Order: sequence, then structure tokens, then C-alpha cells
Amino acid sequence: MHDLIIVDESHRSIFRKYKAIFDYFDAYLVGLTATPREDVHKSTYEFFEAEKGVPTFAYDYETAIKDGVLVPYYNIEVKTKFLTHGISYDELSPEDKERYEEDFTDEDGEMPEEILPSELNEFIFNQDTVDRVINDLMTNGLRDSSGNRVGKTIIFAQNKNHAQFIVDRFNALYPEYKGTFCRRVVCDDDYVLDLILQFKDPEKEPYIAVSVDMLDTGIDVPEIVNLVFFKRVRSKIKFWQMIGRGTRTRPDLFGPGWHKEHFYIFDYLGNFEFFREHKQEIEATVSRSTTAEVFARRIQLIFHLQAAVFAEEEYQAWRRALVTEVTRQIAGLSLERVDVRLKRKYVDKYNREEAFACLSEQDKREIIDHLADLVTTADNDDRALEFDNIMYGLMLAELEKKGSFKGLKRNVMNRAALLLKNSTSIPQVKVKIPLLKEVITEEFWEKPELLRLETIRVELRDLMKFIVEPPPDLIYTNLHDEEIDRTAGKDFRAGYDLQEYKRKVNKFIEENKDNIAIHKLRNNIPLTETDYKMLERILTGELGTKEDYERSFKNTPFGLLVRRIAKMEREAAYKAFSSFINEQNLNSDQIAFVEKVIDYIVQNGYMESPAELTKPPFDKPRSFVQLFDHKLQKEFVRIINELKENATKITS
Repeated sequence: MHDLIIVDESHRSIFRKYKAIFDYFDAYLVGLTATPREDVHKSTYEFFEAEKGVPTFAYDYETAIKDGVLVPYYNIEVKTKFLTHGISYDELSPEDKERYEEDFTDEDGEMPEEILPSELNEFIFNQDTVDRVINDLMTNGLRDSSGNRVGKTIIFAQNKNHAQFIVDRFNALYPEYKGTFCRRVVCDDDYVLDLILQFKDPEKEPYIAVSVDMLDTGIDVPEIVNLVFFKRVRSKIKFWQMIGRGTRTRPDLFGPGWHKEHFYIFDYLGNFEFFREHKQEIEATVSRSTTAEVFARRIQLIFHLQAAVFAEEEYQAWRRALVTEVTRQIAGLSLERVDVRLKRKYVDKYNREEAFACLSEQDKREIIDHLADLVTTADNDDRALEFDNIMYGLMLAELEKKGSFKGLKRNVMNRAALLLKNSTSIPQVKVKIPLLKEVITEEFWEKPELLRLETIRVELRDLMKFIVEPPPDLIYTNLHDEEIDRTAGKDFRAGYDLQEYKRKVNKFIEENKDNIAIHKLRNNIPLTETDYKMLERILTGELGTKEDYERSFKNTPFGLLVRRIAKMEREAAYKAFSSFINEQNLNSDQIAFVEKVIDYIVQNGYMESPAELTKPPFDKPRSFVQLFDHKLQKEFVRIINELKENATKITS
């Protein structure tokens, strides 16, 4: 009986705090996800030891469409002049120039010459642009069974102000719907969950939901027939999840026997075009918590302050204070926590101030990589902690001469300026006026001194809670926009970038396990020259080219690739270890270890290196070196190497 853990949404749930669960339990893992990550630092494929881009099993969108499980989309890509190029004053008509001057001239008489595309729908809203999108949907969108009204639709908006403006314009253009047909769906709206339930009901309004993040994932409304992308999306995972809102099948949607066969996607912000051009787009990494970032930056500062240039007592006193704080955090970790117990080696090593006497580069990396995500803080002032993070980042940017210094400096200056605006009404701020005035001057930042920056951090951190961010200045205008391009039904390959050649190779091997060469590799039998030539012809001739193979699998030998995909027969793996088991008089713990290795080889085809024997999942409950003496270790390694070599060996 083997333990099994099934992980849903595994593109995100296997990382960060949940990872401790999978590290702790010695069990088979089955990961399920429609959108695997291919992030450099967080790869779903790497976590499950699968070839990048080639999952153990894939049920792709095209196959699901053929099987009638999902429906295809028909994409309509529209470019308007303003959304694509922005608004240029010089290119406007005389009437629009007059309106532009009225709407964009500030109180000092200044007026921008142009508005960037990124500013539209963020805090600048153009009536004509929104009206065009609404009109396009109401004219060309798929309708419900009556044919009189547009079917269930999600409009993905940029932010809640944008969403509200869309709803307001819809109600102005279609007053006959009395304000209930199109509704905003934003997380902090009253009764938003009731509104979602109404949207999910095929017979109830709203028929158009203008969503800001809430309906991007997780909602199942088979009646949805239109999606409108009125926002930019640059995460491929997010993009596919949003598209998934329309893919559900719905029998008899348009009447008895008239099923939902497809849905429309209206894209106004070039999302399809972006992902055509960025097929290997890297997802953003999962960010650390602020507490973890502060801890990591303190460790980096401790490391830098070891340098001879900081030998003065003031700097060393500061370093000692930093060491005291981080060791207190490490020592305070509860060993009852599973994730802490898994890192016990590092907790025990670095929970004393003596361990920081002279940190090596490796020490620094160990502490940050293994302990930063574990530590907690008793400081419940989130805004003060955020300021700590900014100031420590500023110090490190100065030390390491990074370009981020300028942006961080501007952040601190802006915070000081906002505090000065309220300085007379808040006593705690009033006493810091001289320091705040110093911080907002450019002269102060010409030669920033680390200890002075630390003083600013300490003196100002508790004032951050008094900052009141001014509401954004929203600008509503009505300038004539125009459609400059429309493309319908242009192919956009699905399948989440499963490389076509890799998929063909994977499919061939899975479906031809009785092929003589594949059969031999599964049974640990070396190939003949004829077998090898046959594999070479199939992999670099029939399924693709030699360049395709090298691009996809680098210099991986054919035999190892086939083994990795086709696995190894359990009987063959047992046979390889049979003499070792029978002749060495092994105890129960040693036999259990051998069986664990056999399970691994059956699933993975071979072991890349004997060094894997010292790593998870083989390091507990007792490690390889604890279980076997030198002689047995040597024989064990010989068998591991021979199993791998048999996949690359060519016999006469």
C-alpha cells in the first residue's frame, strides 16, 4: 500500500508554504493543472521531474474540443487608434483639441502633448472608446436563444473605475434595460456574491458582468458566449484561465438540439498578438512576503558590513544589532512546525550570534534560501515593515551600485512629502519636520551615507501609518477614436505551448511500447546497432529533424529519452537488484531502501547520478550512507550506473 497525494492547481499550490507538505510526506505525487508554470525558478515540470513542456499525461484543448468536452473560441481582434497608439494632441481635430485643452490642462496651466496607451482606462477614460467596445459587443456578439439580446458575457476591465465607467456608458446607451442588464462585479461591492449567483442563473440578469479580477478564474457559467478583453494580460497562465471561462459546453443553449458550439472573444488590447510573439514568455516569480524580504536584506547587509571599509565601531555596532535581530527570529522558530523541522539543520546552525562572526557567500545564500520564508515578526505595523524593506533595499542598492537606487529614493522622497502635508495636524509627524525637509531635498541624496539612511529608517518607520494617499485624479473625456484594424479567427495555437515535436515524440513512445527498441529499453536490454538506427530514423526523420531533437532534448541519448518517457518494467528493475538483495543478507530497513530506489527507477527509467541516493526522497528515515557500509555502497552504485549505461550501450 503506497501513500498518494493528489495536488490540484499544482502550478501554484506546490510552492511556498505548501511545499513543506510534499517534502515531509514520502508519497507519490500526482499534480493536476490546466496551466503548468515554466518559470525559471518555479517550474511545475521540474518539481514533478518531468521533461520541460512534456507532462506525464496531457489532455490538450484541441483534443478536448474534438471529444466534445470543451468548445472552441472564435477570436475577434480589434485595434483602435487611442488604445494602440495613445492620444496625440497634434493629431486631433480642432473640436477635439478644444475638448482636450479643457480636460487635460492642470491648475498651473500645463498640458501634456500626448497621452500614453497605458494611461487610458487606468485613470483617463474616453467615452467614445468605451462606446465603440459596447457597440461592437451588442452588434456582433453572440446572442441568447431568443435572438433579441446578447448572451451571457464577461467584460474584463482594467480597474473598478474603468468597470464603473463601462457600466455607466452602457446604461446611457441602453436605458431600456433599466440598469440591471450590465453590472459591475468588484470584490468590495455590496452583495457581490449575490450578483455572481444571479449572473450564473441562465434566466436572470445581469447578462453582462464587468469584472475586475473576480471572474478571471474559478467561475463556471456554461451559458457564457462572449468574453471581452478590455485590459492587457501579460501572464500566460492568467490568460488561459480567463479564456477558460467561455470553454464550457452547454447542450440546448439556443433551443432543443441547438447546442453551444463555440464562443466569441473580443480582444481590444493586443493580448493574442502579444502571446503569438512571446511563445516562451516567462511567468513572474512568486514573490516573498515582506517579512521574508526584510530578513533577507538584513542578511545581505550583515554580509556587506564585514568588509574592512566598515571596521569603525559605529558600523560594527549596527552590524551586531542586525545579527541580534535575525538570530532572535531564527531562534524563535517553533520546532513543532513541519516546515521548520525540515530545515532543522539550518535553524540549529544559524540560531546563534557566533555563527555570523564571518559569513561566507555560501552561508549568506543558505540563510536566505532556507530560512527567509520561515521567519515571522511580532511587528504588526505592515506599513512600517514595508518602509523597512524599502530602506534596506535603498542601502543595498547604494552598496552594490544598482540602478534601482533612483526609484527607491524617489519612493522615500514622495513618502516624506506626503507626511509634510499633514505635519501640523499630527504631533508625531510635527516633531520630525526638520528630518522630513532634509529627506525631500536632492542635496541629501547626492552622497547618501549608510548610517544616515539607517537613522531615517528608524526615525520615520512609525510615521508611515499616517500617510494618506491622495485619490487619483480621474479624467473623463470624449475624443473621437477610430478603429484602425480588425482581424477575425487568426490561429492562436493552444495546448499551453507543449512543443509540437516533443508532443509527437512523447505520443509515439507511449503508444508503441511493443516496438522492439522501446521494449528492450523498458526491460534493461542493450540495443543493437539496428535498434539504434531505427530509433534514430524515427526520432530525427519521421517525427522531426535532427535539429528538432537537439533543440528539444539537447544531447540526451535516444535510449535515455525513451527510458524517461516509457519508464522501466518493474520486473526488469527487480532483476537488476536481485543478486544484491539475495546475497547480501539485507535487513528490513535496507530492503525498504532498495524497494524505494526500484520504485524511482520504474517511474523515471533510470537514475541520473548515484548522488541522487543522498537526496530526497532517499534521505529519510535513514540515509544511504547510514544503511550501507562502504562495500555495499560501492556495489549499489555499480548497479545504478549499469542500469543507466544499458540505455546507451550498443551491442554487436
